[in-house]
Amino acid sequence: MKTTLRFLVASFGLMLATSAAASTFTVDTPIDDTDAHDANPGDGICLDTLNACPLRAALEEANAHAGPDTILFASNWVDQTLVVSALAGPLPAITDRVSILGTSILSYNGGATLLRDAPPMVFIDGSQLSNAGDHGLVLTGVGAGDSIVSAIGVVGFPGDGIRTTTGVYNLRIDRNYIGVRGDGTPAGNGGHGVHSFNSGQNRIGKSVNGGGTGYVSLGNVISANVRSGVRLDGSFNNTLHGNLIGIAPSGDADMGNGEYGVHITGGNNTVGDFIDANSGGNYIAANDLGGIQADGDANRIYANTLGRGETGGFIDSEWAGIVVVGNANTIGRAGLGRNRVVHHQTSAIRVGLQGAPSSNDNEVAYNELGSSAAGSPANFSGNGGGINIANGSENVITGNRVINALGNAAVGITGVGVFVRGDANTITDNRLGFVDSVAGPVAEPNQLGLVVIGNGNIIGSVGKGNQVGGNSGYGIGAFGDNNYVHFNFIGVDSAYAPIGNGGAGLVLQAGSAFSVRENVIGANSGGMILNSVSNSPLIFANWIGTTPSGGNIGNALDGIRIEDSNNIDVHSNRIAFNVGNGIATGSNVSAIAWFQNRMYGNGGIGIDLGADGITPNDPGDSDEGPNRLQNFPIIQNAVLDTVAVPPTLTISYRVDSNAGTAGYPMFVDFYWSDVDELAQGRFFLGTDFGYSTPNAIRTVTLGFVDGVPGGWLTATALEQNRNTSELAARFLFGNPFGRIFADGFE
Repeated sequence: MKTTLRFLVASFGLMLATSAAASTFTVDTPIDDTDAHDANPGDGICLDTLNACPLRAALEEANAHAGPDTILFASNWVDQTLVVSALAGPLPAITDRVSILGTSILSYNGGATLLRDAPPMVFIDGSQLSNAGDHGLVLTGVGAGDSIVSAIGVVGFPGDGIRTTTGVYNLRIDRNYIGVRGDGTPAGNGGHGVHSFNSGQNRIGKSVNGGGTGYVSLGNVISANVRSGVRLDGSFNNTLHGNLIGIAPSGDADMGNGEYGVHITGGNNTVGDFIDANSGGNYIAANDLGGIQADGDANRIYANTLGRGETGGFIDSEWAGIVVVGNANTIGRAGLGRNRVVHHQTSAIRVGLQGAPSSNDNEVAYNELGSSAAGSPANFSGNGGGINIANGSENVITGNRVINALGNAAVGITGVGVFVRGDANTITDNRLGFVDSVAGPVAEPNQLGLVVIGNGNIIGSVGKGNQVGGNSGYGIGAFGDNNYVHFNFIGVDSAYAPIGNGGAGLVLQAGSAFSVRENVIGANSGGMILNSVSNSPLIFANWIGTTPSGGNIGNALDGIRIEDSNNIDVHSNRIAFNVGNGIATGSNVSAIAWFQNRMYGNGGIGIDLGADGITPNDPGDSDEGPNRLQNFPIIQNAVLDTVAVPPTLTISYRVDSNAGTAGYPMFVDFYWSDVDELAQGRFFLGTDFGYSTPNAIRTVTLGFVDGVPGGWLTATALEQNRNTSELAARFLFGNPFGRIFADGFE
């Protein structure tokens, strides 16, 4: 019976083979057995001993025939399967340039624009083979460069589906189903779907710019394989565009590979892109160890969608979306180059591995992590975490949008929008925890907004502040030394619309020499918390509870809370409308120098040492406590001269503090406060730098403002050991009820 079948197809094959050009071989039989070898390799004719052209013979003839060859398939085939014979063994490796084109079959839908509409009409099935090293199509050596494998199904092999070995360059693999049958059922290969070993400049998927030939291609379906979908092993300069990896051909169902979707050990590869309509990102989901793992340098990962199908449905995905271990890699770019990652158990994007060598100089930019249904939290699909720089320095994290990083207790991960562990990283222009809507910002919370552990990191910059709001816990947490927290919007968006965090806006902890300036911090449960901070951090020119124009965005607790800290400068901040105090401390603080701040409209008092209300002065100031409970100034008199141009305010005061307990000279700041503001200072008037004699009455004259006929005067004392007092008891001067400006000085 076998001989009869082979004879029947052979006569048709002889006719095709003899009429074909010498470098084109048309496979005309699906049968593979020990008789399927080419009878005379190198004669330019594909014929076995029974005058047929099986695939095995076509490959042997293409290898033996010098120069580029083409292997086509009988044009009348429909859903044909070529089962590789266990007796004959694996197909011969390809050693010379060849194009294997399933597009030659008339029933193949070459005009399709979606992979699900263009299943291959011919499948190579390796399920009869049994050795782990039995691969599907193998290309090896420099001679196999510039080959093409298009519109072929490769299923069921014990090893890899398509494999290249050392020296194969400029290979094109497109329109194939690798690990999946034409009807969409899984038939995975036992190794990787595509495995490129020490090869380069190969294209797996859609063409870019027509490949310079005008050829427009689809990608591949690479799913259900036992190991990774694509493994680039020691390979460089390869591109992967427009593939479905771990997803069924329908574009919306889980058909994950057993390891990674894409696993790279090498550099300068591109996974996804959006150069033109003929290129594009990959859809990657449901792979058991994660989406993309790139171990190497200078790889580019653009425009991919992970955890979501081509038709828009969420697909549950294991572990992380994109992981990069190496240097100078780029994940995402502006416009169409941003990656979209949803529905992963752990981080959407991770750079570096804790305990491994540092991953440096990478850029994570403009990605969209976590899905939103236009402000409908019930319809989100988040990730366990957002961006995780697990171990790296001098990385740039900019322009990303991260929502619904919800954590995953099962794998021990907290849901942080952006987590950075390392030094000298730059984190700017990210939006974490909310989305925009017509009605204003809508919370789509991460558990925490931004956490930075390390030294010398930059968090926000001029015109590129991070917007961190709507998160369940605190907004920004910085742990380490010499970190810069500048120009961020914390609890508000960039238009100052409130979208508060459930915890404090900004937490500074276990570090020294911070610089925190020109941030807007409002609508959070608390404003700023400093805990175990020391060595001259600078808290300067922030708006806490108020917008720069004076709008009310008060925090629900204190504006600034300081615990277990020392040697801090807090100056020139505006702290207003907070439900608690303006500035409050715990019992274990010292050398906290606050000066020239504006504090008003708060529910508590402006400055509260020990967070226990106003602390009265004691004679000689011998008591101890936070900031050594420095006595505040006692205002003796204040005379407003409205005739002078500009008006002046002459103040007499004294500070009852012995030289043995306080350093001299003291700096005394004076503030104007409004009618309803107990122990607060709405407007800074000036500083007397020369108070040198304990308990002596001193007189100082300060400039005042036209049109304000009076008010209440208060003051603070800052001694040379950097301890600052609470605000002095108010002293009435002029006519406070006759002022013409409702907010006085605004």
